[in-house]
Amino acid sequence: MATNATTWFYQEPETGRPYMISERLTHTFWANRLSGIYFKCTNAEPPYQAVGEWRGITVEVEWEVKKWFALRTPQEERGLITVCSEILGFAPTLSYTDSEGRFITEWYLDETTAKARIQEIQRDTNYTIVRRRSY
Repeated sequence: MATNATTWFYQEPETGRPYMISERLTHTFWANRLSGIYFKCTNAEPPYQAVGEWRGITVEVEWEVKKWFALRTPQEERGLITVCSEILGFAPTLSYTDSEGRFITEWYLDETTAKARIQEIQRDTNYTIVRRRSY
């Protein structure tokens, strides 16, 4: 199955069909040099969610089509962040650590939404090490 972000981020994926969403995500990451990752769709309705494992760590992704994408990992994984940027075709907006200690990186297509999200995260004391990204 040849696939890329145009089949699940830039247009609606097969809503209500978790298997197809899982396949599209997994194959997209494989095509971008992450052949050891497998995703399982955990929410096949917007916002879409999937969880996978890569190099022994849990990788969570969540997104709304043509709006935003979030990557959650136990610690910062620069290689994984870089691959997500390549898949999406643009740099991440911000990163932070949540109250559970997870490292979260978020991408936003709309600059106004991105600025609002940055302000929201900066005001919330549950988030630490907030920084604007530019990979």
